[in-house]
Amino acid sequence: MYRQLNHSFMARVKKTTRIWLAVYPTVLIFLTIFGDALKEFPFPLGVLVSTLVVVIIVSNVTDPLVGKVFYHLGGTLRKSGLYSEAAPLVNNTAPVERSAPSDN
Repeated sequence: MYRQLNHSFMARVKKTTRIWLAVYPTVLIFLTIFGDALKEFPFPLGVLVSTLVVVIIVSNVTDPLVGKVFYHLGGTLRKSGLYSEAAPLVNNTAPVERSAPSDN
């Protein structure tokens, strides 16, 4: 049970890190390039435009790139022995046979 919880927690941490590594540089670059131009628009419209562009870039460019880096990094760590495979989520023991309830 503990291994399953630990695996689930680490999977969430890895996913959160991957998303952050995809979003942060994209927002930073976008605002560096277009930040002054967005100040000319009303704030809600500037946020709408920036999120539309950033979500498209993150979904189609940066997240797949970060995913490839994580995949290759994970393979490198597994080959070097620094990373062990996660515990299986299913208990590999034989199923317990139960007898039918008695009518007593």
